[in-house]
Amino acid sequence: MLNISICDDGGLQRALVVLLIHEYERKFGIKFNVFQFSSGEELLEKFNEDRNLFDLYFLDNRMKKITGLETASYIRQRNKDCYIVFITASGSQDSFKVVSPLQVLIKPAQQEDITKILDKVLEGRIGRSHSR
Repeated sequence: MLNISICDDGGLQRALVVLLIHEYERKFGIKFNVFQFSSGEELLEKFNEDRNLFDLYFLDNRMKKITGLETASYIRQRNKDCYIVFITASGSQDSFKVVSPLQVLIKPAQQEDITKILDKVLEGRIGRSHSR
């Protein structure tokens, strides 16, 4: 089962991503553990308890104290195997490349984008478990 983190300081944006994930679950009969965080600091506190807890991170970039990119950089330095997706209103996507994101989406997230991302992550997890 995938553990998914959604980090956005906007409650409505988090709720939208949760809704899109639940729609995927309903459609494909799959269940995910979804965790919500309203700041990078809050997410990193949980991350530091278990660096391998989350398989997939959905991150907003513009948040109050630390940005999504700063949050992703911290995570990526300590966990190379997780998937990071930015959902942002920011225009320039070049700065995100340093953390090797799976994808960068422009807000608001769309069902077809979330579906493709979850498909890719599930395929990647299955591939990794067979290669061990």
